[in-house]
Amino acid sequence: MHPSDRDDRPQALWTTQVRPGEIDESVRRTAHQFQEWVDKAYEVRLTAVGLHLFAAEIHAGSDASRIDFRADYDSLTYKPCEVPHHVAVGVHMLTYAFGLQYAAMDFLVNPQGDWHLIDVNPNGQWGFVPDLRAPIARALADLLERPTP
Repeated sequence: MHPSDRDDRPQALWTTQVRPGEIDESVRRTAHQFQEWVDKAYEVRLTAVGLHLFAAEIHAGSDASRIDFRADYDSLTYKPCEVPHHVAVGVHMLTYAFGLQYAAMDFLVNPQGDWHLIDVNPNGQWGFVPDLRAPIARALADLLERPTP
């Protein structure tokens, strides 16, 4: 490729489905995450702030958002939800083990209701879930006001 043919604008790479036979030596050029496909009913964005957990179901409204919700925010609907006890215990153990006071986590929830953790981001976004903006902002402010030991 000639340098003048390159598009140097920042680009996002959304989740795509691949089969093992489609993976070749080109993957050695950068980091990749491959995982088993989970047939999801919906996704959950769980935001942990200290010991507080805020979760919302994310329902896809387009083919693109069914594979990766970030690909089509306009088609999404959100619904705050409860975190199953065993998931909450696991999240608290994970944040404690890594020393995190904040984390944004993504889960896929299959039709049977099983939660599958797919991403932990210690700097993840939280403002895109309308009903959780104010409660998360309050929890972050409370966390920042607490004196550190």
